[in-house]
Amino acid sequence: MDDLDTDQQLERLVELIRVDYDATLRAMQGFIQTAGQVRAAGIAAWGVVLGLAIRDASWELAALTAALVLIFGYADAFHAALYRRSFSRAVSLETLLDAYVDHLGIDAGDEEAEVRLLAKLETHRFGMNRNLGKLTPQNLVNAAPRVVFRGIYPALLLTSCALVVVYAT
Repeated sequence: MDDLDTDQQLERLVELIRVDYDATLRAMQGFIQTAGQVRAAGIAAWGVVLGLAIRDASWELAALTAALVLIFGYADAFHAALYRRSFSRAVSLETLLDAYVDHLGIDAGDEEAEVRLLAKLETHRFGMNRNLGKLTPQNLVNAAPRVVFRGIYPALLLTSCALVVVYAT
């Protein structure tokens, strides 16, 4: 294959990487927005039901607040884990684009570097959604921001459980 063919092939593959990168950034933005909305709705719902539980001295409503924390916390952790996966993917794509920049600059004319770059680009798995993979419980446990998942949600759950105990007795 002559240089022109290789250069054209590299340009086409890099264009696909750019499309993949744009899709990854859009997905990341969506995960952030959704997680924020879930968190806000969950805490608001918890507060409303907690107020009703206190007003009515109801252990059942207090138990419902605990369930709300678990449900919304899971949804929030799920989106946080998806964000972390997509962030890793974005970094990987940036590494590929950086290698292409090296090809245009510091590695210009280096045939071995060109072959390595072509191999990296050709073996890249295209597609944001198909490459996210399945989430594991460990992904959910390691959700970030930690202040939310190790501080706020546990505090809400503890408050809910304390009210269940207070009103059930």
